[in-house]
Amino acid sequence: MDALSRVSTRILDSALPSLPLYLLQATAVIGMIGVFLITTRRGGHAIEGRRVYIGAILGLIYLFNSWFVAGYAQGVVKLNLGIDILLISGLLGGWRGGVTCLLASLLARYQFSGTQYFLPAGLEAALQVLAGIWLRGRMYPRMLTQLSLQLILQAWGVRIAVTLLGLALGVAIIGSAQLPLLELATQRLLALPVSLLVLAAVFALIYNDAQIDAQRQREHAWMRIDPVSGLPNLRALDERLQRHWRSSEDRGNACLIVTEMSNLQDLLRYGPLNDSGLWNRHNAEAVHRTLLHARPTGTMEVYQFGDSALAILLLDASLADLRADTELPALADRLTTVIGDDWPGFRPVFRCAVVELQPPTQDDSSIPFRAVTLALNAIESGVVFFDDPIQRDSEVDALIETALDHWLQHADAPLYYQPKFRLHDRHLVGAEALLRMRDGDGHLIAPMRVVSLLRRRGRLAELEWATLQAATAFLGHCRDDGHTLTIAVNVSAESLRQPDFGVRLCTLLEQQRIPGAMLRLEIVEWTEIVERDVVDANVVVLLAAGMSLSLDDFGAGYSTLILLSQLSVAEVKIERALIATLSDAKSQSIVRFIVEVAHRCGAVVVAEGTETSAQEQMLRALGVDVGQGYLYAHALPPEQFRQLA
Repeated sequence: MDALSRVSTRILDSALPSLPLYLLQATAVIGMIGVFLITTRRGGHAIEGRRVYIGAILGLIYLFNSWFVAGYAQGVVKLNLGIDILLISGLLGGWRGGVTCLLASLLARYQFSGTQYFLPAGLEAALQVLAGIWLRGRMYPRMLTQLSLQLILQAWGVRIAVTLLGLALGVAIIGSAQLPLLELATQRLLALPVSLLVLAAVFALIYNDAQIDAQRQREHAWMRIDPVSGLPNLRALDERLQRHWRSSEDRGNACLIVTEMSNLQDLLRYGPLNDSGLWNRHNAEAVHRTLLHARPTGTMEVYQFGDSALAILLLDASLADLRADTELPALADRLTTVIGDDWPGFRPVFRCAVVELQPPTQDDSSIPFRAVTLALNAIESGVVFFDDPIQRDSEVDALIETALDHWLQHADAPLYYQPKFRLHDRHLVGAEALLRMRDGDGHLIAPMRVVSLLRRRGRLAELEWATLQAATAFLGHCRDDGHTLTIAVNVSAESLRQPDFGVRLCTLLEQQRIPGAMLRLEIVEWTEIVERDVVDANVVVLLAAGMSLSLDDFGAGYSTLILLSQLSVAEVKIERALIATLSDAKSQSIVRFIVEVAHRCGAVVVAEGTETSAQEQMLRALGVDVGQGYLYAHALPPEQFRQLA
């Protein structure tokens, strides 16, 4: 007994000085695992997806720890955290991470301890990894969602049991006489409190890591849910479509139906909405019941598209399939009936756009916003399919705006020039510049289509400036040819109300060395002159530079007569509808009145749309000064007009 006591005292005396070093190892290992979890955190579960990385990093930690212990620890048996690292590798990394760490531990054992006791040490290491994998099967994913003493003690108990099993295995393989059994048992007993501390710290790190990821998942979900209606929002729809196009199995025909209340302003006047807004889960369920109720379960998803619109994603559906569906055309009316029950006395009006989805290009959104907007704007109520005609219109609209940007930059708007001839001798006196734009296939785009679009987009003044640039460049060629013809260009109030319009135009003419008398501005009838102080200031500048004004489509409304009395006008153009009915006595009386008023105001009179010799004779008899129309010439390209001149 005394001999055993002396041996135990000697072992403790040699082991106790290593305890501070052992605590230092534990601190370093816990810190390195914490840093690893922070730097490799991903979405989803805290550990899933990082198992091989965990095994690799724990294997490196094992190598570093073995090197540290071999260099600084004293005694034949040295306190180290190898057993805990192996157990943790199986617990966190599963079999992938555990095997990776096991291979690193065998390498460290061979490198720093040689081949002595290699077999029993290797088997014990394998047992620790297997124990960790078994613990993972029992604790995962519970260990991510709760931090409990029970889990920690359970893992610690398994660690103790496997350690004892490893000692027994070593004795069975080598024999107790060949092993420093007492030293092994004593040091591993001393290591148990530190082992408990390491396991507790690792469980805490895992739990905190998982909570951060869980919070991120909650935030991710909140950002994809409309806070008022509780429905998935546009971000959720965009991500769903991205997954649809990425998945080779899921990829296929899909359509988007966007249903919008078109009389939302009437609803706002009707009274306040309920707390869940216009759309809510109740309404979404109504859409489910109303829309294509015969469709297979799981092929329809509802998203909030905007304050007044829902988006219904239909999977495994094409535009042709939906066109053939006899119930879809009545969707807007059924929605009116179902949704209108929420607001007694108010009848909502719905319009629905059906768009077939296409894989997005690199720079485009997965959601076809442009197609939806164009389709909805095409109707006031009912259902519209975004098919070839609407697609064609959208492409033409985009072409027009792109072309305008080019014209403004290069001053090359495509203008043709329709000649004007003096009636009494058919002498060429000038021309009107007319826009003649064509699409990519060479088809003519109606000028009013261009004007209407750019007017809606607020770019009409830019279009008129582009035509003035091109006409000024053409006047430069006419001047070089020795002609002194007057070219008329249409302008509207959009240009005349620009504070610097007159000065800019004068500067443009000066740069091209064009006399102001060669340019005439036709004020179109469909504009309303406002901001009179700005308009009058521009007119003064233009007239001072020698330019003249013309009233277009005179006789089509009251505003031209008012303008004639307010502006210094050099030319009045009779609206072509009067010329077409010139055989009628009333039309003749109106033309005679226009001629008399214009001449009294010092303006010449031009007859647009002169197409027959009989019209020419009648106009000449009524006192009209100038004719313009197909009787004389169509609008000519610039070079042909210069040859005519």
